[in-house]
Amino acid sequence: MLTDREAKVLKIIVDEYINSSVPVGSRFISKNSDLNLSPASIRNIMSDLEEKGFISQTHISSGRIPTDKGFRYYVDQFVTFNKGLIEKIKEIENVSPLNMEFLFKEISKKLGEVSHSVGFVVSPKINSMYLKHIEFLRLNRERVLCIVVTKSGIVHNLIMNLGENYTESDLQKVSNYLNTHFQNQSLMDIKNKLFQDIASKKSEFDEVAEKAKEIAGDYLFTHDFGGELVIYGTKNVLSLPEFKDADSLKNLLDFFEEKTLIYEIIDKCIHEPTVKIFIGSEINDENLNISLVAKPYKRDENVIGTLGVIGPKRMRYPEIIPIVDYTAEIMSKLMNKIGGADE
Repeated sequence: MLTDREAKVLKIIVDEYINSSVPVGSRFISKNSDLNLSPASIRNIMSDLEEKGFISQTHISSGRIPTDKGFRYYVDQFVTFNKGLIEKIKEIENVSPLNMEFLFKEISKKLGEVSHSVGFVVSPKINSMYLKHIEFLRLNRERVLCIVVTKSGIVHNLIMNLGENYTESDLQKVSNYLNTHFQNQSLMDIKNKLFQDIASKKSEFDEVAEKAKEIAGDYLFTHDFGGELVIYGTKNVLSLPEFKDADSLKNLLDFFEEKTLIYEIIDKCIHEPTVKIFIGSEINDENLNISLVAKPYKRDENVIGTLGVIGPKRMRYPEIIPIVDYTAEIMSKLMNKIGGADE
């Protein structure tokens, strides 16, 4: 815990560092606070904050900058929502969602533009989407192309190694069976119902249902594909002071290119109903001078994807947090509106 004076000094340091990106000195704090303390007294408080791990000194004659722990305290204790930018994000509601891929690009773009950082959307995985049409096309003796069209307009293609166990007639019967009996249901529900159908012997077409279970239930609907990461606005952060040296810039570019860490962090947000914030080392990489703010979006109360903002650790949290929160709510409404179970 921090004393009131320590907390006030830390807040001034973080606020100024967010604005200027340069270390903050005791003289600045003395002149720009209502503490009525001399620079010498401020330096004593700063020393205590540094000893507790909330701020650090880049070199012996410089001011202080917040550590990851300092940023975390600031976010948890001082961030209050700035509602002004919400009006800009409301424009998303007017986007005509002709198809989901267009919608994901527009939302990531709007998040990047409004936040002046990197906006991202993770699209729903195929298992959470509603089936419009499915078709199987044999490519050769071993491989079959499966084409899945969802209600929301996304088309997924998957090559399946089925060998010679299924004839062209088998594949046609299975696609007809699935399209007739399971249209407008989620692929995960279809998988469960296929197993229930066969287990209870209630299927009208036991032989076809068994083949559908083998092809779709055992292979296709357990195959975890989809969930693509759509990013916009990397140029917004490349020119920031944090990334001016070659090593910092390389670490940032590797982070966006490999995407592994992004997916790992996003997976941690799936079961959290509120905005989650990961600062610097909390992203599991000490070399990354960034923060990630994310929130899942839903359809029919089920989490199907995540969106958010990636930016420098000194991002304007009072603006970014409500932007991400509100955008996730809009996205959830749009998911229920297009491609929903009741459409």
